[in-house]
This record gives sequence, structure tokens and C-alpha cells, in this order.
Amino acid sequence: MPNAPTELPYEGAKEMLLVDEIDDRALLCKLLREMEPELPAKKEKKK
Repeated sequence: MPNAPTELPYEGAKEMLLVDEIDDRALLCKLLREMEPELPAKKEKKK
């Protein structure tokens, strides 16, 4: 989501995705579907 608006939550923090439409269920579902491929892969547990 390279064109999504971002902002700093507090001074010294990394930029974060700005989501201010938290009551829009369709938007949140679309957001999660689009973000899923960008998430890191699950780490395997050590035995």
C-alpha cells in the first residue's frame, strides 16, 4: 500500500498507516486483505 497516508504516532516513532474510518467494515476488510501479503512469514518454533 505505497500510496496510503501515514503519520507519526509520537515523536521518534516510525511512520504508521493512518486509519481513521474504523467504523467502515468494508474498508477495514479491504485494508487487511491488501496488507496480508506484506506481513512477514511465520517463524518456525525451535524444538
